[in-house]
Amino acid sequence: MAGGPRGRLAFRRDGFVCTANTTGRALSVPLPGRFLLSNEPVAPGADAVELPADTTVWWAV
Repeated sequence: MAGGPRGRLAFRRDGFVCTANTTGRALSVPLPGRFLLSNEPVAPGADAVELPADTTVWWAV
């Protein structure tokens, strides 16, 4: 998935999206789907989520 903030890695596979923040600071990213799992606590909002530093989240799409 091209574009987005520097330090964000995102990829899509059948049925899910993975978004990783590889920076040392929080990043706000749009919600790509329904929250499944993360390695750190996150609180998805209506349209976006604040990814803490060094956090990866998996989403159902």
